[in-house]
Amino acid sequence: MDNPESKSAPESTPRGSNQPDLSDVSLSGGLRDSEPTIQELRQAYDSLRHLVISVLVLMVVVSGTLNLFLLRQAKYARADLAAIKPQVTQLVADYNKNKAPIIQDFARKLVDFGEKHPDFMPILQKYGITRQSTTGAPPASATSPAPAAAAAPARK
Repeated sequence: MDNPESKSAPESTPRGSNQPDLSDVSLSGGLRDSEPTIQELRQAYDSLRHLVISVLVLMVVVSGTLNLFLLRQAKYARADLAAIKPQVTQLVADYNKNKAPIIQDFARKLVDFGEKHPDFMPILQKYGITRQSTTGAPPASATSPAPAAAAAPARK
């Protein structure tokens, strides 16, 4: 049958002989009753100082390595640019001589077609094809608008 002692107040969990009493331990890890000594504080300070210095030295090494890498990449990019610049210049000159006039002529024909067929004008406006853009002049939207202060007349 039931043992009358088992119905009494519940006991705390039994502790083994090697488990400390955690009620006497503070959040900082030390015992509540004892304060850290000057020697312990000095050791903690020296440890923290050593850690900070180590991190700073590591950051200097990592940043120096990154700078060397970026300088080497800039050197390679300059060499690649110098090697490819004559080819690009030739391609641009070929485009301006052969392809650009054909494209401009096609755009002029589109504008002429749009003037004859008004229902086609919204398509030309959607893509910014106007009579000005077919002459080789920069489109009107490429220029910056005049500042509002300069456009307003000065009052006396």
